[in-house]
Amino acid sequence: MLSDMFLNALFPPVCPICQNRTESAGALCPECFSQLRFVGDNLADRAAAVVYDEVSRRLVLSLKYGDRLDLVPLLARLMHNAGGEVLKNADLLTGVPLHWKRMLSRKYNQSVVLAAEISKQSGIPLNPELLKRIKSTPKQGSRKERFKNVSKAFVLNPESNIRGKTVVLIDDVVTTGATAEACASVLLKGGAKEVRLLTFARAQKEN
Repeated sequence: MLSDMFLNALFPPVCPICQNRTESAGALCPECFSQLRFVGDNLADRAAAVVYDEVSRRLVLSLKYGDRLDLVPLLARLMHNAGGEVLKNADLLTGVPLHWKRMLSRKYNQSVVLAAEISKQSGIPLNPELLKRIKSTPKQGSRKERFKNVSKAFVLNPESNIRGKTVVLIDDVVTTGATAEACASVLLKGGAKEVRLLTFARAQKEN
């Protein structure tokens, strides 16, 4: 469209990783894209598109704190491609919720916007308000501390009916898995038949 051409002329699109110009908004330059390490050992109930490293971290931070919503279609497409088995026969998508205090400092929940785009690409319904985060938790800590911190941090929306349904939980990054496990526990107790996990990036497993 003419308006897009005009905007690109005024604000040339740049790669979120190296800041070099790209042909279109929401794209990575070929060199940075080639540095993404795609996950090759995904399972039927959990999958990630790429390994969480310095390259993918900068991509996530651009979406999370840099207002780079133009990256959402690309990230969601990579997640969709990686999560074929996870999304197969799923009934519902939902994103990991943010606490309201954290939402005050952001314009959006990156997990929900990714879930919305994956819903659009896959045709699987989205319920962005399936879970509510009632406890604000520290971002950092040991594995044991993280599991303790997110304990009882989430509750199920009482108006949600997930009995017998397969729910796919969407998040940007999984590190220890504590947040995903806490969310899955609430969903299963609420009647979900199965809870699966799909993320953009996944921390490498420790040897």
